[in-house]
Amino acid sequence: MNLTFDYIVVGAGSAGCVLANRLSADPHTRVCLIEAGKKDSSPFIKIPLGLMALFDHPKLNWRFLSTPQKNAFDRNFYIPRGKTLGGSSSINGMVYTRGEPDDYDEWERRGNPGWSYQEVLPYFKKSEHNEDFPNSPFHGQGGEINVRYMDHYNPLTAVMLEAAEKLQYPVNEDFCAETHEGFGRRQVMQKNGLRVSSASAFLDPIRHRQNLTILTQATARRVLFENKRATGLEVDLPEGRESLTAQKEVILSAGAVGSPHLLLLSGIGPGEHLKHMDIPVTHELNGVGLHLQDHFNSQLQFNSPTTLPYGISVRAIPGLAIHGLRYLFQRNGLIASNVVESGGFVRTSPTEAKPDIQLILVPALQSAVLRTNRRKGRRQKLWQYGHGFSIMSCLLRPESTGSVRLENNDPHNAPLVDFNAFSDPGDQDIKKLVAGLRIGRRLVETQPFQGIAGEEKRPGLRSQTDEELELYVRKSASTNFHPVGTCRMGPDAEDAVVDPSLRVHGIEGLRVADASIMPQVIGGNTHSPTVMIAEKAADLILGDTQHAN
Repeated sequence: MNLTFDYIVVGAGSAGCVLANRLSADPHTRVCLIEAGKKDSSPFIKIPLGLMALFDHPKLNWRFLSTPQKNAFDRNFYIPRGKTLGGSSSINGMVYTRGEPDDYDEWERRGNPGWSYQEVLPYFKKSEHNEDFPNSPFHGQGGEINVRYMDHYNPLTAVMLEAAEKLQYPVNEDFCAETHEGFGRRQVMQKNGLRVSSASAFLDPIRHRQNLTILTQATARRVLFENKRATGLEVDLPEGRESLTAQKEVILSAGAVGSPHLLLLSGIGPGEHLKHMDIPVTHELNGVGLHLQDHFNSQLQFNSPTTLPYGISVRAIPGLAIHGLRYLFQRNGLIASNVVESGGFVRTSPTEAKPDIQLILVPALQSAVLRTNRRKGRRQKLWQYGHGFSIMSCLLRPESTGSVRLENNDPHNAPLVDFNAFSDPGDQDIKKLVAGLRIGRRLVETQPFQGIAGEEKRPGLRSQTDEELELYVRKSASTNFHPVGTCRMGPDAEDAVVDPSLRVHGIEGLRVADASIMPQVIGGNTHSPTVMIAEKAADLILGDTQHAN
């Protein structure tokens, strides 16, 4: 095997697959893509409803657990991350949203020129092929990611949209246009009833390229340096340990957990922490692993006397059989669903400049996720017997920030991930989640839900006061699995990890390009923004190369 390349990309996830595609487009450029997981050949990845099996899959999911969250009854939050080609895009809910345009303008206001909404919109459009908006200035045609409305939505979606209109909330036909405020159906990344991951979109068409090497089951141990220039990567392969050489750049795209983990293992980060882990300090950079953000959520859950929601019951057997036949012959129905089919973006107060809560309808009887101590394993249970639905209150812009730190210096051991949930002064994160739960209750109290919504199972009508609901949130909240910010982009090396060109401050030949560079979490799902980051990173890298030549 050739061990010398122009570029080494670490992590074949939402961003890494894009970079491998774009950088290897020049047949004279040698690219190596590193992935710790196996190939993405599982049928659970291809079939949309297979995400239920992937949520706690022992081989295709890292299944991280956070440290005990002191403001959430010392619970360990579950952190599913994809461990296969495509990364988390191979196990996620396939939702295509981008957040508010102002989210990206805020990135620029924080000292990152080139990252305003108008400047990043072309990169969103570049990779998109939207079946439903062929002439929209907000959407692309001909890109690798197929985006569409599903052919089938659970009937509860229409009920929720009618309920939202009763409460004077707007119906939004396109969450990626001028604003995502309002309620509507969610578009998904699917084609012909199959998941579109970054691997299927960006790798499958170009795997034949002779200048592209894809290494799976490859654990990155550390970045290699000469002085303060990245020169390669030490990696554990099934056949043994190897040192790979990068003649131009090493690019970390291992995600908001993996990228800071590898930087710390490589001696880049807070000096005292590295010394405590017996890791020689290559370059002291205090921001590595800090500023972790995610979308916290808590949910209302209702029984239903009807079989309108998806469910497992004797009454549902004929319908489930029909859904099986629909998928077999038409590639639609329940098996082509991502389950989280619709929702809305709302303001908890008229003083909010933009929506601060997302409400997500789950038209099935979702179980409480069971978590155990991170050292003693875990058990996950997603669905219950019977029929019902949930409305999730999701906090879009939390004030609480956490960190990623090493537990030890073994690259095969998971790092310590601490969301530091609900640590913000004034408890605004908790208060906004409670406000979201109240809006969800108001929706269910409207006429369209009458006869469909039964007993409120969680938190239950005994929880009425702010104090009772805040207690419920602390006991029940989790995240939406959108970690960002741990290699934050910014002009100041005292606070940030990468500059606006995504180069690691103080190091040559090393960049980070994934969700970890977000200066602030965006108000939506993070997959498509991560693809955008990779598209822009590819242009930045190739532009720098041309300038150097």
